[in-house]
Amino acid sequence: MTETKKDTITKNILKIFIAAAFVCICTFAASVITAEATVTVAPTGDKSGKEDLYNITAALEDDGSVVLQNGGVYYIKGTLYVKSNQSITATGATVITENGAIRNIPTAVNYNSISNFTLDGGTWKNSSSEGFKKTMMQFSHSKNITIKNATVECNYEGHALEILACKNVTVEKCKLLGVGKVVKNSCEEQLQIDIATPKTAPTLVEYGSKFVSGQTCKNITIKNNTIRGSRGICANYASTENKYINKFHKNIKIIGNKVTSKTSEAVALFNVIGATVKNNKLTNKSSRVNTAYSVGLHITMFAKAPSSIKKATYTVTGNTIKGGRQGFFVYSHSSSKFGKVIAKNNKCYSKMGASSALVIHKDSSIKKSTSKNKIYKW
Repeated sequence: MTETKKDTITKNILKIFIAAAFVCICTFAASVITAEATVTVAPTGDKSGKEDLYNITAALEDDGSVVLQNGGVYYIKGTLYVKSNQSITATGATVITENGAIRNIPTAVNYNSISNFTLDGGTWKNSSSEGFKKTMMQFSHSKNITIKNATVECNYEGHALEILACKNVTVEKCKLLGVGKVVKNSCEEQLQIDIATPKTAPTLVEYGSKFVSGQTCKNITIKNNTIRGSRGICANYASTENKYINKFHKNIKIIGNKVTSKTSEAVALFNVIGATVKNNKLTNKSSRVNTAYSVGLHITMFAKAPSSIKKATYTVTGNTIKGGRQGFFVYSHSSSKFGKVIAKNNKCYSKMGASSALVIHKDSSIKKSTSKNKIYKW
């Protein structure tokens, strides 16, 4: 039997209707799955910290994505151990800890312990007004980590956030604030970008020697934060372990931050291959004006670098930098040289005089470009 033109049109309309219905069903199913994958955990009011810790941990295990109530106050006695593909949204919530707040357990090297974790919001602080004297949040041997919109308080002798042998980490729109007493000659940073060795990462030693064999960080972005500490931000090196002193971090970006330090550098980038420092306000209030600890922005290396440093670029633009001995200082303690250092449109201040406000040591870089900078005595 020959199919009429009308029959053909009717069948085509029916096919379109069925396809559209299928898309709607799939979209609805996806929305249901997404909804089920996020759970809101209400605060219990239990100041012992046991119940909130249990409830948040259970929700992370069961659902992966946890929301803390806006305006809620949570007490956690232990640490929240996070895993891959999890998130905590804590906008408007306050979390009061007895010890550290968040970390992961290292299970693999090569940045494969956890992947894809996000913390969004919340005020995280210790039960003591002096703050926690160790590390509040630590991520190790992991990748694709985002910390945003959070306020983290920690003692001036601790670290609000420690990024340890990680890659692809973004810290954005956070407040990392030192609290308690400032120790006169402290050089502890509120945001630490760290190398994993037995001495720099003692908390990882118990998991095995493979987790403390000199692994470094790469692709770290610190953007639009307010940071206050004994030292502000530091990309650390193995200062007392010759076996690892030639290990280097890679590609650090520090953009749009306000960093104020009390006793050591506002920003210290030690053993780093490639960096961007742009549109920041960096102030070092250290009284140790005759030492490197009083520098505002300190970029230096302490050992022979990999050959890739010859092509690395260090771009420092649009910053206001205030320091003691120098405002902005670049120096190599080894025979290696930084590839290219670009300093442009910065306002640099030094308590030692304008001539010390911006210093790129003549034997420390292969190329340097300086333009439109302004230098002042502070």
